[in-house]
Amino acid sequence: MKLPKGIDLMPSGKYKATASIGSGNTRKRKSKSFTTVSDAKVWLLEMNADMHSGTTYVGDDAKITDAYNEWVATFVTSKVSPATEKGYYFTGKILAKYCEGWLVKTLDRRHCQKLFNQLIADNYTKNTIKKIKVHVGKYCRSLVTEGVIKRNPMQEIDIRGARLGKDANQKFISIGQYKQLLQTLKQRPISQMTPYTMVILVILCTGMRVSEAIDLRQDDLDEIKLTLRVDSSYSRTVHDSKAPKTKNSYRTIPIPRFLLQRLREWRFEQNRLLMLNGHRNHEQHLFITKFGNVPDASSVNYYVQKLEHTICQIPVGQTTSTHSLRHTYASYLLSREGGNQSLQYVANVLGDTQAMVQEVYAHLMPEEKASQANVVRDALEVI
Repeated sequence: MKLPKGIDLMPSGKYKATASIGSGNTRKRKSKSFTTVSDAKVWLLEMNADMHSGTTYVGDDAKITDAYNEWVATFVTSKVSPATEKGYYFTGKILAKYCEGWLVKTLDRRHCQKLFNQLIADNYTKNTIKKIKVHVGKYCRSLVTEGVIKRNPMQEIDIRGARLGKDANQKFISIGQYKQLLQTLKQRPISQMTPYTMVILVILCTGMRVSEAIDLRQDDLDEIKLTLRVDSSYSRTVHDSKAPKTKNSYRTIPIPRFLLQRLREWRFEQNRLLMLNGHRNHEQHLFITKFGNVPDASSVNYYVQKLEHTICQIPVGQTTSTHSLRHTYASYLLSREGGNQSLQYVANVLGDTQAMVQEVYAHLMPEEKASQANVVRDALEVI
């Protein structure tokens, strides 16, 4: 069988398709192998069309940083969520920092492993490195698809040894510290409360994500059933409401009576502050600053650290975050003092799956560990 021009039969039995443009020293080529002639023909037609229109070709002198950013702008931007898009551009900054001068044509596994070894050495967390690996891996796959490189250099890249991030103990405050924060905000005069401390109080009582708590509206509060409804969250990226994180995040959470009373008091205080400053709460948010804005999540986090330091005497540098309050709330519910709630119930309240609760939240806090250790000792003593 006579093969079409640009397609050759390889010793392996596969068909190699080669697309080219230009002539002499300016000739540019891309090639890729296929198991069937028909697949090779389709690819060859597409590549020849694209190369002549200038839409996909990456030149021999193309730098990895420029080519990656162009790929993101073409194939990623506007096709993913703003937060995901931001992550891809963060990877672009990493490439600019560590891969300056690297050419696409010389990209190989050795280069890629060198990059990730350096990220590990520079103490990036494992989660961050994983995301960078995914982004670079997808880009390299596209280079293989277009025939720019023959094989994906990201295959079998080893990121063992990367820092895991916060130690498990840093994801929690103790039960005693949790109670201190809750009692302080429960008793603080409403005139001394702020939108930020009110959000913290809600997180302490419900385990909500901070993005969910700051997006609560007046009609999310059911004063008869004593519940708060979660059906949206606030995106810092687009500065607007968005759907919750997962389908499990749509939920209704029971609240204690004192929180209902605090929310009622805050409603009047908030309206008073808004009127004094000439603003209105058009969206009927439960929490809004005196300037008419939704509280910023990073500012809420700042106040968590400030409260932990001043109330719980946690040293600066060892304070946690709003998400740590969520961790602690969940672990408290799972503890004996919190009623030994079932994994399924805690999962429903948190808007997580039962498997996620088992993996992330079912860690015992210091007091609970000590208490259970004593129970085991006592049980063994009587044998």
